[in-house]
Amino acid sequence: MKKNIKLATVITTCALLLFSFVGSVQAAPKYNRFSGQDRFQTSIAIARKEFQGQHVQNVILASAYSFPDALAASTLAAKQQAPIILVGTTMHDSLASLNFIKSHMTSGGTVTIVGGAAVVPRKIENWLLNAGYTVTRLGGNDRFATDALIVKSLNVTTGSPIVIASGYDFPDALGVASVAASKGWPILLSGPNHLSQSVKDFVTSDQPSNIYIVGGTFVLHNSIQTELQSTAPNAQIQRFGGQDRFETLSQILYKFYPNPTQIYLANGFDFADALSGSTLAAQNNAPILLVDPKAGHLPASIRDYLITLHNTGAAPQVNVLGGTVGLPDWVVDRVNLRLGTGDTNTTPPTSTTSSAIQLPISN
Repeated sequence: MKKNIKLATVITTCALLLFSFVGSVQAAPKYNRFSGQDRFQTSIAIARKEFQGQHVQNVILASAYSFPDALAASTLAAKQQAPIILVGTTMHDSLASLNFIKSHMTSGGTVTIVGGAAVVPRKIENWLLNAGYTVTRLGGNDRFATDALIVKSLNVTTGSPIVIASGYDFPDALGVASVAASKGWPILLSGPNHLSQSVKDFVTSDQPSNIYIVGGTFVLHNSIQTELQSTAPNAQIQRFGGQDRFETLSQILYKFYPNPTQIYLANGFDFADALSGSTLAAQNNAPILLVDPKAGHLPASIRDYLITLHNTGAAPQVNVLGGTVGLPDWVVDRVNLRLGTGDTNTTPPTSTTSSAIQLPISN
C-alpha cells in the first residue's frame, strides 16, 4: 500500500513538472527584440546580431538625431558589409558607440561618416583618427548634396534600378531601405516639386531600367515623375504611394515581400531604430514594418498585409527593433495574432521575459 502511495506521489510530481514545463514553453515569447537603453545602444545590439560578435572592417557612422543625411546610407552599409552605428552631438552620448567601434573593429578599419560636421561633430572624427582608423566623410552642403556623395560612392553599374524618395521626411525612404540595400539600389532624395541637378545628372548617366518612386503625389508631385520619364525615357516607372506612410509601405511589402521568412517591426514615427536595423533586415531579405506605437492598434494596411501572409501560409519570424518605449509588447502581440501565431487569451510578453538583446550602458 505504501509503495502504491509513493508511486502515485512520484507520478503526480512528474506530471506537475511536465505541465509546468509545457506551460513555460507555451508562454515563451514568439519574437526577438534587439534593443538597448537608448537609440545608441539599440544600434549596437543590432550590429552585434548582424555580425555575430565578429570584428568588422567597415562601419557607417550616422547621426542619431538628424535623419536626412542618413536616409541613403542603408545601401552603402550593405555594400561595405558594415553596421550603421549612431552617434550624438557630444562625446558623452556617443561613448557607447565609440567603445563598440574600438572593441569590434579591425585595426586600421574604415569609418564612413554620413553627414556634415553639423550633425556628426569634428571631435568624433578626430577621436577616430587618433585611434588609428581611416575616416571618410560624405557630407555636402545640404541633404541632397550628401545624398549625391553617397550615391556616387556606390559606383553602381549602368542601368541599375533606382529609388526616389522624399528628402524631407523619413518613413518612405526607410520603408524601402531594406529592399534597396539587399539589391544594391541607390536611394536618391528629392524635393516635392522638382529633382535636384545632381539627381538629374545621375539618372542621365545611369539610365536605370526601373525607377521606383516612393511616396504619394502629395509628397512627390507628378512633376517628379514627368521629369524622370523625360530624363530616362526607357525606364519603367512605378510609384508606391498611399494615403499615409503605412499604406505606402504596404504597397512595397506586397511587391517585394509576398512570402518573407522574417519580418522586422519598428516605430513608424522615429527613424533611428529602423535605420540601424535596415541592414540586418536586408541581410535576411526581410521587410521592415512600421507601426504607430501610440495608436492602440495596428495600421489597417499593415494588419491586412499580415492577414494576407497568414492566409497564404507564411509564418515569418517576428523581430523587433528598439525597446518597449518605442515599440510596446502589445504591438508584437497583435502582429503575432494576425499571423496566427499568437493566443488571444495570453498576456503580451514583457521585456523581462522576451528574448531581447539588452545592453548595459558603457562607462
